[in-house]
This record gives sequence, C-alpha cells and structure tokens, in this order.
Amino acid sequence: MKQLTKYFAALTLLISLPGVAEVALSPLPQWIVSQQPALNSDVPEQDISNGIYYLLADTQMLVPANGQRQIFEHYASLVTSSKGLEQAGQISIYFDPGYQQIALHQLNIIRDNTAINRYPQARISLVQTEQDLEKLLYHGETALNIVIPDLRVGDIVEYSYSLTGSNPVFADRFNTSQQLNWTVPLQQQYWRLVWQKPDSLAYRFSKDPVPLQISKTPDTTTYTLVQHNIRPVKYEDNTPQWYSPYNILSLSNSTDWQDIARWGTKLFAPAIDDSRAVALQVARLQRDYPEPEQQIAAALQFVQTDIRYLGIELAESSHRPASAGQVLQQRYGDCKDKSVLLVSILRQLGYDAVPVLVNTEYGITLPARLPSAGVFDHAIVKLNLDGKSYWLDPTRNFQAGPLDTLYQPDFGFALELTAMTRELTTMSSVDAHTKTAINEHFRLTGTPKEPVDYKVSTVYSGLDADRSRAQFASNSVSQKADGYVQFYSRYYPTISQAEPIIKADDSSTGSITVTEFYQISDFWQADAAAPSKLNARFYSNGISSYLQTPEIAGHRSQPYALSHPVNISQTMTIELNDIDWQFTEEQVEEHNPFFHYQSQLTFDRDSKTLTLHYQYKSLTDHIMPDQRLAYIAAVNNARNDLNLTIYQYDAVNERSQPAASGSNSKLIFLTLAGYMMLCILCIALWLLPTGQYGHKSGFPQPMFRFILTWLLTFSLYGLYWCLKNGHLLNNRPPVSASPTVSGAD
Repeated sequence: MKQLTKYFAALTLLISLPGVAEVALSPLPQWIVSQQPALNSDVPEQDISNGIYYLLADTQMLVPANGQRQIFEHYASLVTSSKGLEQAGQISIYFDPGYQQIALHQLNIIRDNTAINRYPQARISLVQTEQDLEKLLYHGETALNIVIPDLRVGDIVEYSYSLTGSNPVFADRFNTSQQLNWTVPLQQQYWRLVWQKPDSLAYRFSKDPVPLQISKTPDTTTYTLVQHNIRPVKYEDNTPQWYSPYNILSLSNSTDWQDIARWGTKLFAPAIDDSRAVALQVARLQRDYPEPEQQIAAALQFVQTDIRYLGIELAESSHRPASAGQVLQQRYGDCKDKSVLLVSILRQLGYDAVPVLVNTEYGITLPARLPSAGVFDHAIVKLNLDGKSYWLDPTRNFQAGPLDTLYQPDFGFALELTAMTRELTTMSSVDAHTKTAINEHFRLTGTPKEPVDYKVSTVYSGLDADRSRAQFASNSVSQKADGYVQFYSRYYPTISQAEPIIKADDSSTGSITVTEFYQISDFWQADAAAPSKLNARFYSNGISSYLQTPEIAGHRSQPYALSHPVNISQTMTIELNDIDWQFTEEQVEEHNPFFHYQSQLTFDRDSKTLTLHYQYKSLTDHIMPDQRLAYIAAVNNARNDLNLTIYQYDAVNERSQPAASGSNSKLIFLTLAGYMMLCILCIALWLLPTGQYGHKSGFPQPMFRFILTWLLTFSLYGLYWCLKNGHLLNNRPPVSASPTVSGAD
C-alpha cells in the first residue's frame, strides 16, 4: 500500500509540472536592508559536509499595521567539491498559493568574483508537491523548482525571493521562529523583523541568548540579529523526540495560553453541532449500549474506524475543522474533524467532552515555549467522567475493549479549547493496561535425540494490542508466521512451524492473543570440551531487546532515548525427563530510575517442571549524559540473568548458574566415599593369614596379597615397595649346589 501511495504521489508530481515558468524576476523590495555574502571567506575544511559552505543566510520580515505580511529570504553558498553540485544546482522554494504570492529577485552564480545572471538559462517550474501525501494530508503546497545550468566547483550560488501573504486562519495572532545554528558551518546569518502593529512582541531563546538589537520609532519596532562564523551544532544519535540541540529564537504577540485557547475555541465551537445525522448516530449508540462506558467506547471506535482519515487542509482548513454533520456525510476527516465529531456525539450522549490541542513532538518541553497557535500539530478529545479524565484520540486505529483498558496517549501537555482555560493541562497516560505477556512451553520429556515441542502464547493489551492488530492488518498471517520463524531462528536454528498460528481477539477485554506452535530438532547440543555433556539453552528473547548494552560515548552531551512505555513479562515452563534434576530456586531483582527488572526460578520435583519468569517495565523515555554509567551498570546486571543453560549427561544434571553446584558436590562426595572403601579393602587384604599361600624367597609378603594390594591402591603400594625393597631386586643371592657326601673307608 505504501508503494502504491508513493506511485500516485509521483504521478501527481509529474502531471503538475507546467511547461513554462510562471515566476518572473522582480526588483528587490524597498523595505529590506541589503546584505552581501563574504566572497573570499576562509573555508572551514574540517567541518564541510556534502561539498557546500554556506556563506549567507538572510531572513527579513515585514509585519505592517494593515496589509499583507512579507518574508524575504536571501542565500549564498559556495560549492567546494563535486559532491555539492547536485544540491546547490537545484533549488526548491515552498509556498501555499492559497494565500501566498511568490516573487523571485536574484538567481546568480558568482564565478571569479563576477556575478552571472542565470535566470534566462535556468529551468524554472511550479510543482505541486504534497509532501505529506503518504500521511493522507493534502496541503495544496507548491514548490518553485529551479535547475541551474553550467554550475562548477568553486562557484557561489546566490538567490533571493519574497513571499507575500499569511494564513487568514490565525487572524491577528502572529508567531515566528528562527533557527540560529545548523549542523553545518555558516559564515554569516542576518535576521530582521520590522514590526508595525501596536501590540508588543515577546521573544525567547531556546538555548543561550544571542545579542538581539531592538530599535523603536513611533510606529515601528525593528528586531535585528547578526552572527558570523557560526560553528556547526552536533546532533547525536538516539535522542528523544522532544529534544532539539538547536538554539531557536521565537517571537509571539500572544501574551498567554488563555489567548490561544480563545482563538482555538472560536474555530472549533461552531463545528460542534447537533445535526440530525449526529442525532441518529447517538440514538443507535443509546439503543445498542446501555452502560455509559460502553457508549463512550463504541462512539470512539465508530469515529476511529468508520470515518477514514483524510485531511484536505487548504488555506484556513489547515486549522479550522469541518462541521460534525459534514464529517459524517463525507465519512472522512483529519484529526480536528474527527475530534469535532467525537465531541459532538459524546455531548449529545450527555458527557463532558472538549477538543484539545497537543504537540506530538515537544512533549515535556511545551511549557518552555512562547504561547502561540503554531506550536500545536494535533487535536484529540478530553473526556471527564465520574471524576476521572480520559484522553481519547479519534485518529488511532485498531483500539478495542472497555474504556478503562484503552491506551491513552500522553503528549505531556494539552490545551483545552474552552472559555475557562487559563493554562496548559498536564496529561497523564494510563499505561497500566499496556502490557505484553509471553508464555512459552518446552516439552523435553523424551530422549535428547527427539525433537522438542515448543509452544508460544502471547497476550497483548493496551497499546501493544493496538500495534499487534495493526501488524496483522498490514501483513497476512503467513507473512507474520514467516517473520516469527526468522526471529526464533536466531536462538534455535533448527526450529520449524508445526501448526498454523491462532489469533484470538477478545473484544470484552481489548486484548489479543497469538498462539504459535513449533518443533525444534537437535535442541540438546554437545559441549565442545566434553562431547558426552549435553546442554540446552533458554532465552528471554522478548525482554533482551530492551536490555541491550547501549553504545553511549563517554563525551556524550545530549539525552539518550529509551523505549517507553514498555511492560513485558516472559514465562517459560519446561517439562523435563525423569533424570534426577537438581536446581536451586532463586529470585533476582534490579530496580533503578530507568526500569524495573525481576526474575524467578522455581522447580517442581514431583512433576519435573522448571519455571522461569522474567519481568521488565520501563520507567522513563530517556537518560541524561551523567546517568550513562549508572544505566549501563543496571543493564549489565539484568543481562547477566536473562538466559539459562541446563546440562545432562550420565544421569547427572547441572545448570550453568552457581545455584546448580549441588550436583558437583554430590559427585565429589561419591568419589571420596569410593576411595575410602577401597582403602578399607586394602587393609583387610593385608591382614589376611599368610600361611596357606607360601612365598618365594626374597619377597617378605605372600605374592597373592602383594599383587592385589598393588592393583587396588592404583600402584601406590607398588611404588612404596620398590622404594623400600629395591635392593632385593638388584642383589639376589646365588643359587647353592647340593652338598657332596663322602663314604667311609
């Protein structure tokens, strides 16, 4: 589906290309202060990336007391290598033709300190871009696309343009922001705002303040900021979504959040209606669902699933919602349209519901920003019921179950669109019902050569259930099965699917259960050092991915993002054969500011069942640089406990953990006992009577007793005898002749 969307986006782009340029070159506006790039600046070679050095970023704005606002942009960039030719040679200027007009003022290349006008030779066209088409949002945004011919390494590309007009949906409310550093070096930045309205402006820097010049005349206040040789800012990887390393200057004429709430209420209130279409839908809900919680959950699910997501956000409709009746009639809408419809239904049902504005990225940093309408990018609904607050997102898909078990988003702060609103409202996410419970069953009751039956049953709830439903909606069951087999193959290379996957969706609880069936051949592996020793390994693979030792540099200066919220348990039930298995029951716990981890091992001797239980719950979405070592230590402590290896050979069993050392002690005890019995036997043989056996000359003991003692003492007695009686072997007496007998005369 995503590839198909991309195809239609490309098709829209192609058919929108006009054959002739529609933007002529016009003189520079008279109100600007002209700036020139420093053509002979030293190039900071060590910091250049993509073959471009930006010499000038010039932004100037005019906000008159009456009339249209104007924005002037002026850029100059030096091509330092062939890598930069592609980017510098193609320029795209974006604007909304619904309320803005574009004027092009300069299009030059500067070669050998000489400016060359490239407008006559350039390929200039207007392109309808729709950059958010994949998100099913249509803005009507257009790009002035410029292709510059004959561009060479060492050239400077200089262009300027102005946009006139602003979205009327904001009325007299003004806000703007300017980024003051980039990820690449910048030689000069010039920023200027000419403010001619009677009300005052508030301004704020997100990082360290930069000198801001403010000059006033009776009818004009001018703000000017100039910077030179701006060092690039480092953007480290794996930062939280709400974090920004940039220093941003923000300005707004809204004094507080109450002013923004009044503005939003004027837009949303007229769209919340009690039209006949809405009344009919309310009647159906009252008929089918007698309980309040059931009605609310059903209303939310209706708006989520029966009203498809699609935003036509041209001009004022970017922030002004369609009426609830219109949304019901057209059966589509974006976040603000769906929120208006849900609020209309809930209010007719008799419940206290209001639309709210949030920002999906800023999170906990939203209160630090100046009050303005421009800081919000999403609309949801707040419901007050029986003293509790519920945050309902009508754009979410695949939610199911009772109201109290639904996942509620937490964007940090929200602005309620009511006449009574004074400040932002703190959101609190109910993530207690967001959980994954993995239950695994291994059947190892046969011989080591037999395949092992392996069953996995996973219960998803809350946010995890929503994600699971989305995955099954996007992929076939067979595709999911292939993915599961590939995953388990990392741990058990000989695994194969034994039966089809069973998926059960429980609407009464909102949970979804996925059951998998496998067989694993060659589960028992021979030990490399002792082939007769077999081992079997068990992995808490559902948790291990959240306990990876992070590669965090010691000089890191920005927060490191963690997966959150995560609440996952994994239980392995292992049926063993009739060998005399020995296990020591134990429990491990790791609790810290980042996560909570615990595990437990139990063994039932009667049923020969080993049970391993693991639990992991995240407590934060990030760590700060000074928490790096503490977090790594906590992760390593937990990782040392994640897996288990058991052994079997010759009816002796041991596990790789220290708790299984009892089986080694038993073997040592048996060996010592056997040796003691052998010694007693030797002593008994030594004391046997010797008269009946006789012996040869030179051997002080009977031969029978000598040989037995030699063998049963593992040659120790033989060594002792040789040391004591070696002279008998080396110096035997000669054999004497028979005596001669003489006769008498």
